Amino acid sequence: MNNIGPMAPTAIKSLEAMGIRDVERCGRLPVEVTIDELEKANVVIALSQDEHSPLLQERFPAYAERVEFWHVADAPEAVALIERKIMDLMARLLGGGGEAPQPEAIEVARSPEALKKPMTAKVGRETAGRRGKGVTTVFDVPLDEDALKELAAKLKQRCGTGGTVKDGRIEIQGDQRERIMAELERLGFKVKRVGG
Repeated sequence: MNNIGPMAPTAIKSLEAMGIRDVERCGRLPVEVTIDELEKANVVIALSQDEHSPLLQERFPAYAERVEFWHVADAPEAVALIERKIMDLMARLLGGGGEAPQPEAIEVARSPEALKKPMTAKVGRETAGRRGKGVTTVFDVPLDEDALKELAAKLKQRCGTGGTVKDGRIEIQGDQRERIMAELERLGFKVKRVGG
């Protein structure tokens, strides 16, 4: 209803440059949000307050105050900005225990190449140089030091054991690979087990 057409050609070109191409989805008209979707959502995001706020007030006034506006205009650089906003949102959600976004954003340190990939965490086990006492390691997580410490605290609590963050890696005492992998998946990470 009231949509002027399918996805903007500049948006399609930006997605194609990232290796994302879906002719069927790019050519269709936008789909209107439903009350059911708004009721189930923990977080509701709209890119343009000027464009979406009047429609929300008109059609879904009970939900208008729950929307987080990102203030992203239709422009060639919009895709990169949206990616940064998504990574900030993921960091806030992970830092806030999966609840609604917290006011303080946790910076996510990612290279431009890494922005094209989902957030993946590698989980392994090390015993060398530890006098037989192994640790479970979590590494290659695209989070900054503060966010890693918060994630480590969650994992230590989940496993009921100690641990630390060293050189961008989380170390949890004991063989906790199964628990940690399950918890990371619950938090929205893609998890890869490495080693034996």
